[in-house]
Amino acid sequence: MRVSVIQAPIGPMLMEENRKTIFHAMESALKDDPDVIVLPEMWNTGFYPDKFSADDDYMEEALCRDLSAFAAAHGVNLVAGSLTVWDKGRRANRAFIYDRNGALLGTYDKAHLFPIGAEKELFTPGEKNLAFELDGVGAGIVTCFDLRMLEWVRLAVMGRAKILFVPMAWGFSRIPHMHLFARARAVENQCFVVSVNCTKLADYHAMGGGGSCIYDPMGEEVLMTGTEACIHTVDLDLNKVDEAKAMFDLYNERRSEIYGGLVR
Repeated sequence: MRVSVIQAPIGPMLMEENRKTIFHAMESALKDDPDVIVLPEMWNTGFYPDKFSADDDYMEEALCRDLSAFAAAHGVNLVAGSLTVWDKGRRANRAFIYDRNGALLGTYDKAHLFPIGAEKELFTPGEKNLAFELDGVGAGIVTCFDLRMLEWVRLAVMGRAKILFVPMAWGFSRIPHMHLFARARAVENQCFVVSVNCTKLADYHAMGGGGSCIYDPMGEEVLMTGTEACIHTVDLDLNKVDEAKAMFDLYNERRSEIYGGLVR
């Protein structure tokens, strides 16, 4: 599967500018003929909860229409990162997945909210994971801080997904942790982990520190970016998932009957 990752510079509540940045980058990625384009976290607003107010218009309905139309027009799958959205009077950090026909395959609300920067005060966490298929390939998704929660990631993958997508707005000072967790989650779940971070725009303080990365099921580095805005396209050899599991299938080796303490 050919995957294009878009590490975009995202500004605080610059909705129109951020939209232009993302859609221009997606157009540029098409030259590499990707099967799927992957976007970062909260790219419509940036991760700037201190700038949010009850009167904000996050433009999510128009953005979703445009994302669907883009996928259909170009015949490309979209793991469309996450958007700040209003839903029935609550604010959510919601990821959207579109297939090549522009059909919405599902949404995922970030379940573990970042305890620094008011996300826990301003957003409602999700409570359900999302399994989906892109061109017949099983996939899962978590968002940014979720990656630290190994039990939640295991539930997102469930021994079935060959790729875990992780949209991010991960801070620069903790990028080594991001790489550590992405690699560990790939090895312990025997899948590819595709982590796509945003990056700094001009002189704005940014949670996004770049360093987007992809690891294969054996923990080998497939992609590592720097801190600058960039677009990279790589081919994932999905046979490596089967090769890793042929040695031993970690999901099947679990003894879930003795893990009850995890939920107490």
